[in-house]
Amino acid sequence: MDLVSIFRRAGRGYARAAAPGAALVLALWLAAGGFSPSGSRVGDALVLALLVAALAQRLVNRPRASLDAPPPMDTGVALLLLGGADAAVAATGGASGPFAALPLLVVALGVALADPRRTWVLAGYGALGELCLGYARDGLEDRAGSAVRVLLVLAAGAVHHGLTRAEVYRVRTHARKILAEERQRQKEAAQSFRLVSPQAPASRPSERDDESRLKSSLDAIHASTVGLLVLVRRTMHLRTCALFWADVKGRQLRLVEAATDDVELREEAIAFGVGAVGGAASMARPVVLAHLRPEYAGLTYYKGAHGVRAFAAMPILDGGSVKGVLVADRAEDHPFDADDQATLEAVALQARRLIDNERVFARLERARDDLAKLFQAARALGEARVEDQVLAAVAAASRAIVEHDLLVLATYDARAGEHRVRHAEGEGSERLRGLSFHDNAGIASAVAKTRHALPYKGQLDTRTQFVFTRELDLGGCASVLSLPLVVRDRVIGTLTLASRRRNGFTEGARQLLGVLAGNASVALANAQSVHRLEELATTDPMTGLLNKRSLETEFDQRLKASERFGRPLAVAVLDIDHFKKVNDTYGHAVGDVVIKGLGAVLVRCRRETDVIGRFGGEEFVLVCEETDGEGALQLAERVREELSRQVFQTEKGPLQVTCSLGVAEFPRHGKDRLGLFERADAALYRAKHEGRNRCCLADSPAPAGGGPRAPRKGRKAEPAAGQGMTPAR
Repeated sequence: MDLVSIFRRAGRGYARAAAPGAALVLALWLAAGGFSPSGSRVGDALVLALLVAALAQRLVNRPRASLDAPPPMDTGVALLLLGGADAAVAATGGASGPFAALPLLVVALGVALADPRRTWVLAGYGALGELCLGYARDGLEDRAGSAVRVLLVLAAGAVHHGLTRAEVYRVRTHARKILAEERQRQKEAAQSFRLVSPQAPASRPSERDDESRLKSSLDAIHASTVGLLVLVRRTMHLRTCALFWADVKGRQLRLVEAATDDVELREEAIAFGVGAVGGAASMARPVVLAHLRPEYAGLTYYKGAHGVRAFAAMPILDGGSVKGVLVADRAEDHPFDADDQATLEAVALQARRLIDNERVFARLERARDDLAKLFQAARALGEARVEDQVLAAVAAASRAIVEHDLLVLATYDARAGEHRVRHAEGEGSERLRGLSFHDNAGIASAVAKTRHALPYKGQLDTRTQFVFTRELDLGGCASVLSLPLVVRDRVIGTLTLASRRRNGFTEGARQLLGVLAGNASVALANAQSVHRLEELATTDPMTGLLNKRSLETEFDQRLKASERFGRPLAVAVLDIDHFKKVNDTYGHAVGDVVIKGLGAVLVRCRRETDVIGRFGGEEFVLVCEETDGEGALQLAERVREELSRQVFQTEKGPLQVTCSLGVAEFPRHGKDRLGLFERADAALYRAKHEGRNRCCLADSPAPAGGGPRAPRKGRKAEPAAGQGMTPAR
């Protein structure tokens, strides 16, 4: 560590410990009689200077205040102020002095303004200060009085903490309520203007963006309409010109905007058919009134006496249905003639066009956001190369499109009629991971068969429908949408989303998810094709084991790991005895069956960490980690015995074969792949030379196995009749 880092750490440590340390020194000085009339003035000055220095350091390093989020009172500053209060009490006569209650005031102030997680520090230090003052005064002989003062300090801290937290909770609850009501009003207004679908869920993944967009659209509508209404009011010398708009159900009218004199209008909804305004909405035709009496009660949009003598209401129609009402009235007894009514009709039409334009803009904004989401999803799916990446991209894109509680992506094998869950996330997903089920009467199976998204409009009836299996409950989900993953008219899987909310998947969301499912199908099929190509490039097509190139790569990696960490490693080379006779006698088709059988034997006998590969022809290689030569020789013997018991059924009758194995150990027999393989291959040929159907270690003097003994020196070894290829009895 360099000198600069040491100084930096020391500075940070001092900044953190200055205030608590000064407060502790002050408490000890008070216990020793400091700041009393008989105390040391030099000591008092030094302790007071330490207190002021620590307070200045905390104030200088205090975070800057912000109007959005002002920081709480610094706990260190509160400690130092409390210590100063204790010093003032000690200097002015103790408990009988004029400042005896000052520590209680400081504790209450600190608890109310400081970080609520540090209130116990302030209360504890206040209690310590009282104990120190009592000890300096009477040596704690008055234990009862000291205990009462300590309890008062703690009670003051607890009471102020509780009251402050309760008030904060009340204010936050009230603010959340107001915010929720405002959001609900905005949502209802947006739905009445058809800026959003009436079936839109209360919350979406991009809720903040939606709220911002809706607020901008509503502000634009209000700004446009108020300008239009003000212009009409001044031009036609009106008292009030107001625009009312129908709710989603078309049963009530709500005030959107008004240009009026200094009179108060009702903001409550007006039902269709109630009053002059509601009558114009229910009849879908203009209502014009003249020579009104002051006590006329039909103008329900006024709170009190209105003084209106002339009134006109023009319904705003859209496709034959009433969407709103434009209201105009005059205090003068000047009726609305035909020209005035024509003008108001033109204004009503213009107001509807303004709202229609904003509705189009809102749809364009939403379409732009949806296209951006699809673009991001398409790019992520295009970059995905393996199946896990595709599944993760589909899940992320689904979360961006619509809020849901559960997502399940399953692959489908049409030939076997089997579904297998490959990815699941959300509530209850742990029960679905790895689930496989055959075609049934469930929604997912029906989607795979019909190639259409189900159920209709995403509504799930749990009494008559199930999604995957009858036994599997989705945990109270009221909305489900299952989409097929289709590639070249072939269903390869299903994408299923579930939500606890009713109407959780709107028409727009279903369309977006359908496009996503189409892109996901292609990406998933490509990932599966890449996986198959990788398998073809790295595995032997006949046995499914590693091919020669992949085996050499794995061999080198394990050799490096063994050399780095000093772990043992062994390699076994084996081939089938007299395999050429098998092909010549039984045919190459039977020879292929024998090779596959040996591969299956190796898979059954190996451990999880062993690597098996087909080196070529009937020759196989087994790489064993964490295994010495003797351990690999035991494994080779198990393979030899297992194969010798294997019976292959052929057209010419049952057949049994044997194999020979050679084993070499790293680093005893070789320090690289070629050296180890040569020694193991030499041991294999020695096993062949000494009678076959046996295992040999590279430096072993005697082979292990069940074949005939090696001939003595000077005699030529003759293989037994049919050795290595025996018809089974």
